[in-house]
Amino acid sequence: MRTKTHSSHDHDHGYKRLFSHPQAVEELIRGFLRPDWVEELDLSTLERVGNELISDDLRARRSDVIWRVRRKGKQGEWLYLLLELQSTSHPFMALRMLTYVGLLLEEILRKEKLRAGSRLPTVLSIVLYNGKPPWRAPLDLANLFAENPASLRHHLPRLRYLLLDEGRLDLDRPELAGNRVAALFRIETCKNVGDLPRLIHELFRLLPPGEEPELRRTITILLRTMLRRTFPGVTILEMIDLEDASMLEETAREWRRKERREGRKEGMRELLLQMIEQRFGPLAEEKRRRVEAITSPTRLRRLADKILTVSSLDEMRL
Repeated sequence: MRTKTHSSHDHDHGYKRLFSHPQAVEELIRGFLRPDWVEELDLSTLERVGNELISDDLRARRSDVIWRVRRKGKQGEWLYLLLELQSTSHPFMALRMLTYVGLLLEEILRKEKLRAGSRLPTVLSIVLYNGKPPWRAPLDLANLFAENPASLRHHLPRLRYLLLDEGRLDLDRPELAGNRVAALFRIETCKNVGDLPRLIHELFRLLPPGEEPELRRTITILLRTMLRRTFPGVTILEMIDLEDASMLEETAREWRRKERREGRKEGMRELLLQMIEQRFGPLAEEKRRRVEAITSPTRLRRLADKILTVSSLDEMRL
């Protein structure tokens, strides 16, 4: 079971809402899947599929998002896209995807009443990962099994999922210039806060007012969630117009000032702890936590001055 912070849960829910829109799924496909077989897809046939998968013994599993699309010239065959959204690297992701694929195919078998000789549709498993550390989990199910002779490996189940690791995608390719999903990824992976107003302006340029209002609203909600993670504690984000570059620039400047202030306080706390331990020896954990909880620069300075005059740690009154 995945455990998530409230912020990451809201974020993943936002992405689920985003990829409930066929326009966003189409741009994900065109921008980040292999063009040699994407050209074989009739993207006008994109169709959302229910994501609750029921096994034969009536046990339910819920994947994130499932779509299907017809393949050109393949007698109307469907390609299924099973999209999982991850903010942390799951070591057994390949096994989870195998479970979802198996349950999805069983459901198709039941609903379509496939007969002997019928071919199962293709299911492509995609993991969209937005965590900061690189994805560490094996992409191939085969890498989760113990070492086996080649003759035995031939009989083991096979699955390899496609990983889209936002932080390591090439988002500056010319063909992504008009891609709104890529524009969102650029905002989420932005390392320089000062670049955010420009990137947000570029995104809204691709979302003209009056066109695709539901997609625009979904992206706006998701963008606010992203910005709350970038600017924690900045309540003004709920009130500002995200299309107003000047307001965004002022928010970014205010956050940089706040970061500098917080950085100075952090440095003062570290220096104070070093001075105390040099004078009186290692601190008990409880007293260390008290120092780390001090947020007033004035009090930090007063404690630092005291070290020069007191004869014992008790006189510090931590």
